[in-house]
Amino acid sequence: MATSDKLRHLMGILAAMRSVLVAFSGGADSALLLKVAADVLGGAVTAATATGEIYARRELEQVRLLAKELGVRHVTFAGGQMKEAMFAANTMDRCYCCARLVCGRLLEEAAKVGAAVVVNGTNYDDVSDYRPGMRAARELGIRSPLREVRLGKEEVREVSKELGLPTWDKPSDSCLATRVPFGVEITVERLARIERCEEFLRELGFGQVRVRDNGDTARIEVPRGDIALVAEKEISASVVRRFKALGYTYVSLDLEGYRTGSMSEVLGQRRKVGQRED
Repeated sequence: MATSDKLRHLMGILAAMRSVLVAFSGGADSALLLKVAADVLGGAVTAATATGEIYARRELEQVRLLAKELGVRHVTFAGGQMKEAMFAANTMDRCYCCARLVCGRLLEEAAKVGAAVVVNGTNYDDVSDYRPGMRAARELGIRSPLREVRLGKEEVREVSKELGLPTWDKPSDSCLATRVPFGVEITVERLARIERCEEFLRELGFGQVRVRDNGDTARIEVPRGDIALVAEKEISASVVRRFKALGYTYVSLDLEGYRTGSMSEVLGQRRKVGQRED
């Protein structure tokens, strides 16, 4: 199906919903969904954004501005993840626990504003990734219209650019907790340190960055084309100074470069080990 046909299908799905609450993170996917929903349903659309320690603060202001530009009512609510012992313990069910919590609160917000349906920005490409949050959304009846019409990430960016959305080329992002290996306790202090380190790298001009927290070691991921830049003498020296001042003992640069879900790679390794042991 052509992208234009998928877009028309998306508009039809949203029109049938009559009123929606959009889970709005400010990324390319949810921004496109919000834009199309607003074009189709007008004032019957509300954007809702979770807040809390696991979310980078810079994102919230960008989200507010974009919702305002689109003329959409915007509400925020406390995610509350750090109050959940299972989440803080950082088990392999962490993402599912988080998604169940956030999805439940999205439903509460929908009830407050009278929205008939809650929708999120999961796209068709997400189906092939490790996304326990999708299971939580399905269980609670939250719809994923982009996935339903089979719009993939590149198509999302293509359509977003055509519609003039500033998020069309925005790098993918995720909550700060994804920088912590499974089994390592998530603390407010650890998350704050990660956030400050990533902000420092962005101040140096690097757009797509991840700082993976391995205890006393910070593992930096940037796109492969930026690895040599980070390794330059002056830049690397300033990064090391800043990261050590924030509490890390060692600072490493991942030579595989940035990739989504690198903290989940251990899951595949554990599954392989399990298969061998069987």
